[in-house]
Amino acid sequence: MIENNYKITIGSDPEVFIESNNEIVSAIGLIPGTKNEPHPITDKGHFIQTDNIAMEFNIPPCNNEDEFVENINYVKEYLDTIAKSFGCELSKKSSDEINPIHLIDPQAQEFGCEPDFNPYTKSVNEKPEIETNLRCVGGHIHIGYPNPSVERSENIVKAFDIFVTLPALLKDNDERRRELYGKAGAFRFKEPWGVECRALSNFWIHSDEDMRWVYQQTIKAVHCVLNNEHEELFKQYSERVVEAINTNNKELAKELLSVIFTEEEILIN
Repeated sequence: MIENNYKITIGSDPEVFIESNNEIVSAIGLIPGTKNEPHPITDKGHFIQTDNIAMEFNIPPCNNEDEFVENINYVKEYLDTIAKSFGCELSKKSSDEINPIHLIDPQAQEFGCEPDFNPYTKSVNEKPEIETNLRCVGGHIHIGYPNPSVERSENIVKAFDIFVTLPALLKDNDERRRELYGKAGAFRFKEPWGVECRALSNFWIHSDEDMRWVYQQTIKAVHCVLNNEHEELFKQYSERVVEAINTNNKELAKELLSVIFTEEEILIN
């Protein structure tokens, strides 16, 4: 298990589709909770709500890898039980074209309740176009760290792209989510405790192995910044890392990973 030397906390607010007969259907009305008023299912920081047509959940900040995996699995099992009571199951898809019959509710046309930001351009990311039946789900990572600052949070996001988002291109089979969300560097400041990295889909929540991988690589990214080892990495690689992520270029990702990391360091299976 990777050492967490700076008392870093890792949390998440994944979204997940539900499906019936291999078709994604709307979860609106099946669970309580909204973006503005998420519904608590424990007194420890586990919440659920709907987001567009998907189910979304929050876990409390986690101090270690086992806790992270246990919390994700706890809420997944809770939501899966609800889905099955309606004849559905949790889907492993991160994006899909949705049958318009499942997009009639006004909530199904709501995108991007709050803006996110780009540390490379120092600008706000534009909201996606809503004139489409494409829907997607994310697996955002929340990072708490000591003495947060704007500059340090932005550097953590850039390091996250190198250590997590880039190699995730070789693990994530989704091809379309970044038409709407999840470009390189997508993040939100989270005062007073840290930052939310928003580039990942939810591919990693479907296996313990991938949950552990995301946790481990996130800790490495934060350590890189807190140990002041990031500047040369950014100077040499960030421009091409952004290109690989935004174009979903797996060959470029492989090329970059082969020169940035050893196979043992990146743990791609």
